[in-house]
Amino acid sequence: MIGPSELVFVPGVGFRPSTSATLVTPVSAERGEWSVTIERLLRSPEKTELVFSLTGPGGPPVSGPGFARPEPPPWMHLPISLHHAGGKIELTNDGRQGPSGFSAGAGSHLRTIHPTVRFPPLPSDTMELEVVFDGAPGTWAVPVTLSASTQYGLPAKALEVADRHHGVTLTSRGVARSDTLTAVDIYANLDATPQPRFMRSLGIRRHRAGGEPQFTLTDETGNDVRDFAVFDDEVASGRELHQVLVFPALDTSATRYVLTIPDVVLAEHIGAWTTLAVPSESAVRFGTFDVHATVTKVQSRRGPAVRVFLDDAGWRDDRRLLYPESVWVNGRDGGIGWDGSPSLGEPCGVNAENPEDDAHEVMIENPVVRLRGPWRFELDL
Repeated sequence: MIGPSELVFVPGVGFRPSTSATLVTPVSAERGEWSVTIERLLRSPEKTELVFSLTGPGGPPVSGPGFARPEPPPWMHLPISLHHAGGKIELTNDGRQGPSGFSAGAGSHLRTIHPTVRFPPLPSDTMELEVVFDGAPGTWAVPVTLSASTQYGLPAKALEVADRHHGVTLTSRGVARSDTLTAVDIYANLDATPQPRFMRSLGIRRHRAGGEPQFTLTDETGNDVRDFAVFDDEVASGRELHQVLVFPALDTSATRYVLTIPDVVLAEHIGAWTTLAVPSESAVRFGTFDVHATVTKVQSRRGPAVRVFLDDAGWRDDRRLLYPESVWVNGRDGGIGWDGSPSLGEPCGVNAENPEDDAHEVMIENPVVRLRGPWRFELDL
């Protein structure tokens, strides 16, 4: 385990070794129709983390209220390398395991990719380098300068404090505090099950700026504060979740905090589809839940759709079914959009696209489930 003096909290990045270096502010560049923003570049003894957004010509313009989902741009996985004073490091397929995705603006032929990629470690004295993109945009070098994480990061204490419920183990691996904030590192790990499960959120919803706080941090005198920011950090497996919870400052003379996380949400893969007629009302078994299923045709903002609502009749064994994460219409993946707010932690209807307005059946899989704790951690400072 990393020693207490060997860890720093880098705001917006996470808890990292004190020997790491990072990009302080994003770096942007343009070349014709192409533009790129290096959002994060962090060098540590174990790896080099790169997060960027790249925009360029990627397909026909997207238009119309019911437009089909665009294809990923052909340059989605373009070659990338890091050039430093001692040589260069190529990105391998193993390094493309981080979060990725793309977006397309209405009426535009441009596409934007948003990958997180990982390289082997750079030399420990590297502070200046170039991120070099090849392929569709040509050979394009973007210079960046790193700063030592200790220059603006907070000294942090490494921890290994865990709590487990429902086969979900949450572990606090670090805490940092100043006179303005307290940050806590939380890693979620799932017990092995016959069918895989996938973490979706700590609390009943993913954190959004301005959203209601969900977690509580209490000091030994009974004073407590609620979270005001939450951001994702890297994970070893897509089934897991790693987040940093940020709170206002508590008394810096305190020697112990207690963190409370009341709920988590995950998706449970069943391994079999449940088929429902359109329209219909029926009592069905969906995973471990007995539900009343209501299926109707509706008109969504994107055009004809099928609405699926599953009523689980309330809590059972501290579990609630929220919605199905996968909905196929007439054998086609219809995606899902929420009919209501899934952030309330109650069952919520979902809409699946039915552009031909010809739905006669839907198949559902992957129940999204709210698990009630609480998970509690005593954090010695």
